[in-house]
Amino acid sequence: MDSPFDLQIVCSTPGDVSRAVRGGATRIELAGCYTAGGVTPSPGTIEAGIAATDLPVIVALRPREGHLVFTSSEKEIILRDAEWSLEQGAAQVLIGGLNGHLEFDFDLLETAIQRFGGHRIMAGRAIDSAKKPHRAFEQLSQLPIGGLASSAGFGNAIKGHETLVDWQSNVDFDIYASGAVLPHGAARMWNAGLSCFRASARHSAGVAHEGRWFEGELYPVDAKRVTALAKAIRKAIAAEEADESEG
Repeated sequence: MDSPFDLQIVCSTPGDVSRAVRGGATRIELAGCYTAGGVTPSPGTIEAGIAATDLPVIVALRPREGHLVFTSSEKEIILRDAEWSLEQGAAQVLIGGLNGHLEFDFDLLETAIQRFGGHRIMAGRAIDSAKKPHRAFEQLSQLPIGGLASSAGFGNAIKGHETLVDWQSNVDFDIYASGAVLPHGAARMWNAGLSCFRASARHSAGVAHEGRWFEGELYPVDAKRVTALAKAIRKAIAAEEADESEG
């Protein structure tokens, strides 16, 4: 039986993937450099991540750390990485950027749609950093994409969830509530009408070895945190069903 909700967990290693699956994720997102906000994972990581699970795998594409205004060459890298990732078996790629006016980069997104098909494209959270997220969404809503990760321009998903509910009611693609998604907030967002969530569910594993020239701390996906998210959503679903049966 299909899950009534989607829980997309952002992973950086095959170990992360295994823990996310064990905790109850329904989709896996691969992204490198968690502490930098996520960048395109290495080819080896993509291959290993896809091989580690039967769940749909989404590859996040961001050619470097820092701002989201990409040069022409960086955008071509994004598109090349998208093509390669999809050829390896990724279900979707997550793409997003801003143009020089700090508006959502529709040229990049539309090029990806034309090359790979809209159902294989998830629009990224660049929309949350755009000058006018609502205006960007109006244009985005007309495109045949497979999904959108967003907080509706707010600092986190729970602050923007009422807008996300409104957005979801106006489009056919799924909107994944993104940004500090925690168990209580996920349950609240389900009750408000959202059914797709995107989270990191990580914890600090401490410093196993402090290198002289690099940071040694790791932040792996925590299976217990994934479980807590999935459990909170299922509890909200069960309560809703109980209310409906009593009514």
